[in-house]
Amino acid sequence: MSQDCAVAGLADIWSECVRRFPNKTAAIAGEEVLTYSQAHALAGSLASELVGRLGLVRGGRVCICMRNSLEFYLAYWATHLAGGVVCGVSPRLGPRESGYVVRTSGAKILFSDAAPPCEGSAIEHILGVEELRAFCGRKAAVPDVAVGRGEDLAVLAHTSGTTGEPKISEVTHRDLLFNLRTAILAHSLRHEDVIVVGGPMFHCTPLYSLMPSAAYLGASLVITPETSAAAQARVAADSHATVWFGVPTLFHQLAAAAEPEKLDLACLRLIAYAGSPMRPETIRRLSERWPHLALHNFFGLTETISMTHVLPAGDALERADSVGKVLPEVFVRIMGEGGAEVKRGDVGELCFHRRNVIRAYWGRPGLLEESFDGDWFRTGDLAREDEDGYLYLQGRSKDMIIVSGENVYAAEVEGAIARCRGVADVAVVGIPATGVRASLGELVKAVVVRSAGSEIGELDVKRFCSRELASYKVPHVVEFRDELPCNVTGKVLKEKLK
Repeated sequence: MSQDCAVAGLADIWSECVRRFPNKTAAIAGEEVLTYSQAHALAGSLASELVGRLGLVRGGRVCICMRNSLEFYLAYWATHLAGGVVCGVSPRLGPRESGYVVRTSGAKILFSDAAPPCEGSAIEHILGVEELRAFCGRKAAVPDVAVGRGEDLAVLAHTSGTTGEPKISEVTHRDLLFNLRTAILAHSLRHEDVIVVGGPMFHCTPLYSLMPSAAYLGASLVITPETSAAAQARVAADSHATVWFGVPTLFHQLAAAAEPEKLDLACLRLIAYAGSPMRPETIRRLSERWPHLALHNFFGLTETISMTHVLPAGDALERADSVGKVLPEVFVRIMGEGGAEVKRGDVGELCFHRRNVIRAYWGRPGLLEESFDGDWFRTGDLAREDEDGYLYLQGRSKDMIIVSGENVYAAEVEGAIARCRGVADVAVVGIPATGVRASLGELVKAVVVRSAGSEIGELDVKRFCSRELASYKVPHVVEFRDELPCNVTGKVLKEKLK
């Protein structure tokens, strides 16, 4: 850290935390527990090897393609201590997509427990778990290099890549400093917290929010490769976790778990979820089983430096279909066709001011600006805001279904069907109208996953919807599946439902 003691980057945050809380637990991964001083020794040695042996220069990109692990955590902090830029790569991407991210990043160093294709890339060094651990064990001093700060690039985070090539967001140190403060405020995170990272570490929430916030506060992270709710609940219980971040699918599983009394979650105070709304039935069941738990829905985009909205715990059930209220210093508008704000209660496109948005997509100059209308970033998400300032997503603009000239918002139909007894999950899409119904233009199709033991049928769904919705919004087609196709972050792949 510079002599003026200014905290202007992630390396500053980490070094200050190590100085103030050397004996505080930094990370828990299975049987391995590291204090901040122990983690600093390992990450510092790895940083020294990155600079001295592998030639990492200030601003050089380092790809991390690993499952959730202590190695991912150490590689993340070592890269920042070495003045580099972290590029998270999903190990679950297909070869074409992962190869694209690695190649486009221009990285020369790749940490991987299952290397993605590197053909045509700049990769010169691939380090697996054993090589990473060997470098960590050399007991070298933290390199004396200029680290990233302020407007320097800190992280490259790719979108899920559900359509076309993934976009790679440029995130600066200033961006992350803003976001970690937002995350702390949104969830009342504190020094004493023990936080379970329930989602993949390459995703924006861990990269932007959880790892930086934990170091900023001196809190502890619980890292696990487990993906099932039961396994993560055991990890949370064993580590005496206080906060658990994950996607709604994870907590649907938790709510449906048999013998919940065997899951000792007495220390847990908060479950935070994002990616899609949580079904009221799930919220109700979680609240009944663990009344002491607060439940937070939160929202943000890779492009908006992650968190922008949070739903207060007291509204979790009554406003289950809302992503909450906008956070301080986040500037949002809901805009209509001509670029003017719509009236509260009306549906429009969700837009954010450029100060809350990344500066560019890496390797694709000018592409981000195509989504701006003046200073406002058009997300492509349809939304409405009620009189009390609660935001309700209505789906992507491409998810709006036009039935005989009437607008049908997929999210509204999904919300109605989710309230129907016997429904575990649902997604709604528009499909072309054909035959005698061709004049309608599009039809509403609902894909439903039944609850365990449910025998609900197509007629039951339609009858329920007819009591909840306008007639033109009632699904024309109801299909039942065992599960909905989702990407690694829990978002439904709607193109596979049409």
